[in-house]
Amino acid sequence: MHIFSQNPYPTHAFPPRIYRAAKELAEHSQVTDIIASTSCLTVLSIVLSPLFDWRHPLSGKVRPCLLYQAIAANSGDRKSSAESTLSAPLVEHDMEAIVANEEQKKAHKRARARWTVAYNRALKRYGDSLDAGDTEVAEAHLSAVEAQEPREAIAHRLIYSDVTKRSMFEALEGNGKAMALLTDEGQTLLSSTVIQHYGFLNNLWDGKPLMPFDRAEREIFIARDPRLTISFMVQPDVLANFFAKRGKSVQASGFCARFLFSRSPSIQGGRQPRLSPPLEHILPFHARLRELLAAYKQMLESGRVRRDVLEFDEQAKTLWLQIASNVEVDFRPGQFLHDISDFGNKYMDIVGRIACLLHCFDIASSSLPDDPQTRIKAIGQISADTLARAEQIAAWHLHEYKQIFSTPMQRPPEEVDADKVYSYLYRSVYFLGEGKVPKNQVRQYCGVRNTSRLHSALRILAARQAISVVYEEGAKKRTEVILLNQQYFNSCPIC
Repeated sequence: MHIFSQNPYPTHAFPPRIYRAAKELAEHSQVTDIIASTSCLTVLSIVLSPLFDWRHPLSGKVRPCLLYQAIAANSGDRKSSAESTLSAPLVEHDMEAIVANEEQKKAHKRARARWTVAYNRALKRYGDSLDAGDTEVAEAHLSAVEAQEPREAIAHRLIYSDVTKRSMFEALEGNGKAMALLTDEGQTLLSSTVIQHYGFLNNLWDGKPLMPFDRAEREIFIARDPRLTISFMVQPDVLANFFAKRGKSVQASGFCARFLFSRSPSIQGGRQPRLSPPLEHILPFHARLRELLAAYKQMLESGRVRRDVLEFDEQAKTLWLQIASNVEVDFRPGQFLHDISDFGNKYMDIVGRIACLLHCFDIASSSLPDDPQTRIKAIGQISADTLARAEQIAAWHLHEYKQIFSTPMQRPPEEVDADKVYSYLYRSVYFLGEGKVPKNQVRQYCGVRNTSRLHSALRILAARQAISVVYEEGAKKRTEVILLNQQYFNSCPIC
């Protein structure tokens, strides 16, 4: 997959603890910063969205902080490996739930057998009282026994990979339940029936407080304040075919605009086989995940869903207005958002969600007081710095959305030349471990021999911060040399 004009993922915008985990994950699993960073966002959404909401600074509405993500990457790019490394505590949580579920089924079977005996006796007593003409006491006793009918408690899993709409409602039935739909087989998800229920999935993203599901014979599932995280990886050709067939209807529904899209270039062929180093920064990340999972489990067991609602401080509100004003201007004809207004209309909501996730992950949940007002003060308000970080991340995904869904345009010849030069530099210089190359060598072999065209291409690459052109003093004359920005080439590989 050839990807040009893609900026490095703004991993630096993450707070330190998340940043260190993302960088270590990229190195440990040998994946791109894009896969490592989006995996972090997915895990944050899963563990934080059941516990926290945020208040929109303009409308005052309470909004969820869950995310939907779609990552276009080639098979074998190790997204599932990276995600499983990062989300190990979630897998542990689900394994414990499965084991507990088996025990609960056995306990329910025994309790059901005992209750059936008591119920039959109460029913017989009630029948005898009918014959005697005095049913008041027997009827009260029967009602009391009926009220004690044991209900089967199902231990709650978080992660699912293959679901139907019914199975999703079964998982979310109740109050405050959360689930995550994760898969590296995006083709299976895109061809499933659940993905066709755009309105249903849109409502879950929006945080609709009450979602009933009516079935035959008066069977009703009711999910109150549910939370859903979606993250799937799909091969680029599969994604392209999906949108070629159903793109207009999917995009018109607003479903696409709720996703953070990413295109991750393949680094296969450039990975260095090595023994896995010990995890230094991911383990503290795991510890925080376990703390949040424990808080979620405690909330469900208490039967009382209480999500902390975060607000922005005054400086953050001022920055919000500035960003929102710039976004509004970009809706005008000819501006950046004009042909992707669907995502533009969701952009500030997405910025707010990411800001909430970044802020909440560093909160020491175990030491928070129970009193709601004192608790909110301890949590603190979202700062302008956190909002700015969130906006950098959202802006990168906005650019990706533009690249995927914008109306196709004829690329300028200078951009095409710049892509040729970059491809040559990547394959013939960077890939061989070199950091610089004479400009004349590039002119001779890169496919752009015309001096003015090469100058324009190099100027574009310099503007992307991919290279710089300098003079080096030789024994007889000065030589123009192209220096490669290793960080840029690391983050923007090509096949």
